[in-house]
Amino acid sequence: MVSSATEELFAWGSCEEGQLTLDKNDAYQILIPKALDVRNLPTLIQITCGYTHTVFLTIDGEVYSCGCNEFQQLGHGQSGGQLAKVVALEHYRIISVACGAYHNAAITYNGLLFTWGCNSNGQLGREGDDTGVKLVRALSDHKVVQVSLGVEHTLVLTDTARVFAFGSNLKGQLGLGYSSEQSISIPQQILCLSGLPVRRIVAGGWHSFVLTVSGSLYAWGSNNYGQLGLSYFGSSPNDHQNELTLKCGSIGSTSVDDEQSKNRPFSPLDTSLSNVSIPTFVKTLRGCEVVYLACGETHTVALTRDGGVFTFGAGRYGQLGHNESTIGISVPRKITEFMGNVVTQIACGRFHTLALVPKTGRLFAFGQGTNAQLGMGDTKNRLLPCPVKGRWVSSHKSSSNESTVITDSSSSKPYIIRRIFSGGDHTYLLAQMYQVSSVCAGETVDPDDLRNWNRSSLQSILTICPEIVEQLRNAHTALALPPPISRSISLSSSRPLTSSLSSTSNEPMAIVSKVESVFSSLGCLSASCLEEKEPNSHFKTDREEHGVDLDLACKLQSQIFHILPKRDLKRLINKLLDNVLSTSRLNYPSIECLRGLMFLSVSDLLNMPRKPIMDEAVSDVNNIDITSEKNTNFEPYPVLSAGFSTPGLVLNAYSVAINRLDPAPSKILDRWFTKMQPRYLKKLVLNLNNLISYILDMEPASAYSQRKLKEESIRQALEFMKRLHRVNENHPNPISYNTFYLTSLKDKINVGSAFVNWLQECNSGGMRFFSFCDYPFVFDAASKAEMLNIEARLTMQQAMSQAQQSAIFQSLLSPFIGTRMYDGSTSSPYFTIIVRRDNILQDTLSNLTMANPADFKKLLRVKFENEEAVDEGGVMKEFFLLVMRDLLNPVYGMFRCYPESRMLWFSESTMESENVFLMVGILCGLAIYNSIIVDLSFPLAMFRKLLGETPGLDDLKELDPIVGRSLQELLDYDNADLADVFCLNFTVTIDYFGMNKIIPLMEDGENIIVTQENKSLYVEKYVQYVFQKSCETPYKAFEKGFLQVCGGYSLKLFQPSELQSLVVGSEVVNWDELRQNTTYQGIYWDRHQVIIWFWDVLLYDFTIEEKKKFLRFLTGCDRVPIVGFSGVKITIQPNNSGDDFLPVAHTCANLLDLPQYSCKEILAKKLSLAIQQTEGFGLV
Repeated sequence: MVSSATEELFAWGSCEEGQLTLDKNDAYQILIPKALDVRNLPTLIQITCGYTHTVFLTIDGEVYSCGCNEFQQLGHGQSGGQLAKVVALEHYRIISVACGAYHNAAITYNGLLFTWGCNSNGQLGREGDDTGVKLVRALSDHKVVQVSLGVEHTLVLTDTARVFAFGSNLKGQLGLGYSSEQSISIPQQILCLSGLPVRRIVAGGWHSFVLTVSGSLYAWGSNNYGQLGLSYFGSSPNDHQNELTLKCGSIGSTSVDDEQSKNRPFSPLDTSLSNVSIPTFVKTLRGCEVVYLACGETHTVALTRDGGVFTFGAGRYGQLGHNESTIGISVPRKITEFMGNVVTQIACGRFHTLALVPKTGRLFAFGQGTNAQLGMGDTKNRLLPCPVKGRWVSSHKSSSNESTVITDSSSSKPYIIRRIFSGGDHTYLLAQMYQVSSVCAGETVDPDDLRNWNRSSLQSILTICPEIVEQLRNAHTALALPPPISRSISLSSSRPLTSSLSSTSNEPMAIVSKVESVFSSLGCLSASCLEEKEPNSHFKTDREEHGVDLDLACKLQSQIFHILPKRDLKRLINKLLDNVLSTSRLNYPSIECLRGLMFLSVSDLLNMPRKPIMDEAVSDVNNIDITSEKNTNFEPYPVLSAGFSTPGLVLNAYSVAINRLDPAPSKILDRWFTKMQPRYLKKLVLNLNNLISYILDMEPASAYSQRKLKEESIRQALEFMKRLHRVNENHPNPISYNTFYLTSLKDKINVGSAFVNWLQECNSGGMRFFSFCDYPFVFDAASKAEMLNIEARLTMQQAMSQAQQSAIFQSLLSPFIGTRMYDGSTSSPYFTIIVRRDNILQDTLSNLTMANPADFKKLLRVKFENEEAVDEGGVMKEFFLLVMRDLLNPVYGMFRCYPESRMLWFSESTMESENVFLMVGILCGLAIYNSIIVDLSFPLAMFRKLLGETPGLDDLKELDPIVGRSLQELLDYDNADLADVFCLNFTVTIDYFGMNKIIPLMEDGENIIVTQENKSLYVEKYVQYVFQKSCETPYKAFEKGFLQVCGGYSLKLFQPSELQSLVVGSEVVNWDELRQNTTYQGIYWDRHQVIIWFWDVLLYDFTIEEKKKFLRFLTGCDRVPIVGFSGVKITIQPNNSGDDFLPVAHTCANLLDLPQYSCKEILAKKLSLAIQQTEGFGLV
């Protein structure tokens, strides 16, 4: 930055050791910012300060230093104020440097880490007293992107979001779960931070921080002044963990050197009042959106996204800026003096703090000033932020807000501050000379804004973003990929100094390696494709919002998998499996970690074909050459494109990773899935569906282990589908439950046998085996109906068996006791109802009242008095049709009819007894139990309640559209005058025998006005009244009767809409299906002339109403079963009669006697007459 004549380097504070590039003979202190002569240096890009020394980094990647050299921290043999190059690094291109109190570190372009200086506690990452510039070889297999140094410890961040620590662990500052007097010289990974999307690592004196990309802060180490911001002075951190934070002590740490790890003594968790040895979530800054952090020796400063500044820790010298001198503050406090201003840069020395407000151009300092480190012209401490002396102006055209003009002639010109650096007791800043012509021409550069996160920076963890995808596309368009190159740490392998980032950033292997690295790290995936726009910014990530741009994630991943050659794609998938999915955890340190799983949820790697897709040129997928071009047939399935023989490899591993989560993260992920766009939810379900179908289509495994592996894969997929099914029920825009159906399941397993075995297992209470019946959502409605029928038949057989045993027992005892012990109904295998057609309702209720509840489980038989028909099914069909028509008639006052929907619900003013509603419930249960379709005009809410679900506003919209729409309009109304516009209180008005009756929805509801604040509660109470309170007594009686008959396991398998279709049948009739499922007898066949006329009349000449009448004429009901006409077998036979006769229907057998008519017109006339007569039975 400092190379042209308009740019300057300023410094002030202590310079007794030459740390300000001035000889200590010149001055011991610089009271005000002084311009330094560094014209012989290339442009400076970074300055970092130790306690008594300074290190400079130039744009060419060269490192210079000056100051105290007591511990060889300068990296060369000189000392004092004369700048000298660190020659040991001249063969490397350095991109970043850092200073501790007395040691330093430098990162090369290739991600290698060099350290030098004091090594009293292993802070250089090696053993011994060697203080020279050396590579940290233990980290040579990692690419380092950040390093931060404390007094005696070092923190390291790699490009894959792994955090390492080494050095002194006396205060627990290494975050390994314990504190110890023995130092750690070999880098240790802090495992409990694995998966965290780290934005910045910061080391204070003896404390440490990790900042995530979305502003979560984790702290550990010394807390004797509250510098960790944990709202307590270091009590045991176990009681202060975030819900998703793992305890490192339970995991241990991982070492890149196994030998030292084995020999390391383990100390118990430090529970003193000053040390925290476990990375702990800083709850006090939750939601503050921290984007940058700086640490002094015992205090901490946080910069937020909106430019606010929080401070905490030691405040003896005023370094917290709160106008007080205090031992310590453990709860972060915002500096009020900066409110109304936007701070973009902060920096800390040992006991002082600096902050830059670019809008005014002012630099503020506060804290200790005994060594002139505040730049105020004196050595006084400052308890409040005060402007640093100098002519600092804004980079904007208006420069009216200048700071105080100092008397030093070297600063007589105005400058725009570009960047501030501080450490120890001294400070530097880089500035650009202010020139009106440059400002007007837009040639000035704004000050660095530390709030911004540059994903493409070499000092950031890797992420998937549009830039890296574009680089990947350009690289593969321009060059062919060379073979993989292993990493080396020798001088010959390091990047030449003449290389630049722009010339190397598009090298194919470098870009491919970056992409592969992202997919090897959950932390990198969790930082990828984040939502930047409000109000769904990733900074808002919580239990409700995941902050991932799923559209972008899906798009970029698809592009990557399309671009990558087969070999590279295979390597990427292996890294994802080995390092992310196969090593998934039960819990994670932050909610943000779960975003990586959301990122993968829309990945094409989860795509799954239903059946094997073979390469046209290769017959065996296992033998595909992975070096060849990708097969276009595999294009939608990247796993197959990569040459894997198992397309569900990633999907299965992903399912396992999701299923094994602990309850806390599992619930959060469920909420996030609820916010997922329906198309992505549907895609996930279909892929899981395909995975199961694919496995079921595979050849049966011969070995037991292979069979168990297949079973476990299916079980994991089903468990994931179970989660998504639960999510879908709470989704604002749910996908159709049909999506969950495994349509091929009934072709692979015997549904009936599987259900019977499952029932036996449930009833026995023994060891549960794997069964598809534990996942009822995969069965279609027809399969569930089959299960219900099977359970009904089993129960009937049991009832009939008991009746037969009773009859036998009675016949054996009759000779001895001389009387019959049981009446005929008890010993009969049937439940027989005898009714009069003109008094059908009363007779039915009398039969049900007098019956033994056990009889309801028997096969039902119905007989109409004075009619000859034997009930083979047809009589029973008509019985239910007639009795339900009368029973549900609103004239009786049991049910209220809603005109707009033409649906029925329990009347609030009914005078009928509970027993009558009990009988209605029994009748509905008998209909289902005996496989009869009945025309019940109940809304879906009825069936929802029968299955234990709670109806909602959508159910009210179906029953009463007018009221439902009104309540929705109430919810949608956002203006403040809601109370005046709607004029509602918490009451509902009903018609009670012609009079209006006001019912309070809650206590004192008449006096509670509906407002914006309570409108949701009003709607909730209204819906609750309609579906619960208004009908509580009659509904409970109805439910009791229904469950007396249909209270088995199979009922619980149904969705409400499926149960509704099972009871009332479907109005949607596929008439062509009726024709396909019709059989013929005698001379009739599908091409007989009479049959051709018949279908022409029925399918093309009849109206919809006439078709329904025909269906009722033939089957006794104008609806079709839930399984369609496959469950209704129609037979047509000739009856050796002619034009003078009508067709005759045998409803018990769905048999039609069709005369041999001479022409189509006569057939149409006779059939029309026949279908008008649909009541009454006679023997044919």
